[in-house]
Amino acid sequence: MCGRYVLKSAIQELARIFDARPQPGYSFDPDYNITPGRDLPVVLQAKEESQRLIRPHRWGLIPHWAKEEKMGYSMINARSETLAEKPSFRQAYRMRRCVVPADGFYEWKKTPDGKQPYYISHPDGRPMALAGLYERWTSPEERKIDSFTIITTPANKTLEPLHDRMPAILAGDEEVRFWLDPEEQNPSVLGELLRPWAEDDIRFYPVSKTVNNPRNQGSELIEPQEDLFGGAE
Repeated sequence: MCGRYVLKSAIQELARIFDARPQPGYSFDPDYNITPGRDLPVVLQAKEESQRLIRPHRWGLIPHWAKEEKMGYSMINARSETLAEKPSFRQAYRMRRCVVPADGFYEWKKTPDGKQPYYISHPDGRPMALAGLYERWTSPEERKIDSFTIITTPANKTLEPLHDRMPAILAGDEEVRFWLDPEEQNPSVLGELLRPWAEDDIRFYPVSKTVNNPRNQGSELIEPQEDLFGGAE
């Protein structure tokens, strides 16, 4: 799964990388401990817009037909294998896809001393393009909430020791373009983009358990505690 991630790249940098226009007046401070339920930047290409947009959506997808807002808390992730079947995701999979920018994400490994957090990112530190879905939900009081979920795939061999799932990461501009194209609605073709990330293009290392507390912030959360072989840095 993906239940915690990092976004330290500025909105202006994301706009350049994804060739997108930020929502007017929207800004986002670096966050090293992002948790579900937050309003966070996503990149999307709406049919009525000529350019990609960056705008805030709440993490935890609320299907447009949901009766209650709290349904989103159980939908922070969506399994790639069942997107085309599950009522909660199948329409968004065809028509409302987004990219969730992330500089990295956390995963926890079970150890005799408890769960050890690891930070996972590209080796060169460039932002990841996580595949996501978005929705707009309207409450009985006509209050509108834009929300999203992060799609997951089986973990690659590199990350299997940590967890059996990982986010679906899009590779390069062409895959991002194809994923965001509102004219593309074939689940079988789209599904080809949702596979475990290349094993040689990812790094991970243990970090401080202070990340376990969602209130903790700062770049020290992603500093290595030891190397991959268990030695002190």
